[in-house]
Amino acid sequence: MPGKKKGKKPNNAKPQPPQPPRPRKNTKVTGERSEADFQGKAIHRNFGVAKPWGDSRRYDFILDNGLCLFRIQVKCTEELRAGAYETRATYTVGKGRAVYTKKDIDFIAAHVVPLDIFYIIPVEVCTPQPMLRFYPHRNAKIMRLEKYREAWHLLEGPDHGCKIEAPLDLNASADETFHVDGDENASGKGSAPGDNSPVILSKAKDLCIPPRSQQLKPEPPAQTPPRQTKPVRLKAGQAPWPTPPLRILARRQGKNILPNPDENE
Repeated sequence: MPGKKKGKKPNNAKPQPPQPPRPRKNTKVTGERSEADFQGKAIHRNFGVAKPWGDSRRYDFILDNGLCLFRIQVKCTEELRAGAYETRATYTVGKGRAVYTKKDIDFIAAHVVPLDIFYIIPVEVCTPQPMLRFYPHRNAKIMRLEKYREAWHLLEGPDHGCKIEAPLDLNASADETFHVDGDENASGKGSAPGDNSPVILSKAKDLCIPPRSQQLKPEPPAQTPPRQTKPVRLKAGQAPWPTPPLRILARRQGKNILPNPDENE
């Protein structure tokens, strides 16, 4: 219409409801997947892997390379923060955090989940600087922890772990000695109580095992002559076991078919 000012159209659009926040990822499930990946790669490299009972220990796995044992703690990271994948070499203590030391673990296996890369880092490197930042996507500059990328060779030697001791040799030589109190020594002479006299290890078994003259010989089992039995021939229709004689009841007429127990037979 002429003379009518054109104004803005009224905004009849309904306001959009606020979008719910994105569900947070279950970090426990992510950690379990990283532990499964570490176990599979360690077994593929012929390491022995053991899982401790429960989750009260500081380490997730015990790794055996044949020479020593390592305590491994698996950490994972899956998002870039300030251009780096980061995690921390710490654990929860009450309401605070504590840093891993050599008393707790031997290695930290940090898993970069999107790239499926493991960093095998000795705990001595992580203790003074517990913030671990990884730059596997940057090749221009070598960072502090990049030399530990896929460093599985660090788990092949006994430098950082607990060495596996050889089992004791039970077949000891005759010149090895030990001390006993109040028993006969190697020369056959008696010793006073409290006197530590050397005894030849090869002859020490005589202190526990009596001589052959005093050992009781087991009696041989009594032999019984075999029984000789003759084959028994059965008649046609005869049962192989004795049959008791049948007692035939006398027939009675009337209602009392069975005999009266009060009557004498």
